[in-house]
Amino acid sequence: MDIFVARLNKLLDENKITKYKLAKDINVSKQAVLLWCDGTNEPKISYLKRIAIYFDVSTDYLLGLETETGEKVQN
Repeated sequence: MDIFVARLNKLLDENKITKYKLAKDINVSKQAVLLWCDGTNEPKISYLKRIAIYFDVSTDYLLGLETETGEKVQN
């Protein structure tokens, strides 16, 4: 899940969005977002979907299954 943590933090930084604003905008607690951002917890699938929609990225991108250009990652 390290890739999720890195990509979520990168999206927050690039878009100049605070963890508090993300929490408010996707209707979760600030504590949940803090725990996602430091890798302590993982979001439920329903929240993962909300994050993807919020940042206009795919869930596959957030999970490290595809690159920023949409290319599938080969394992």
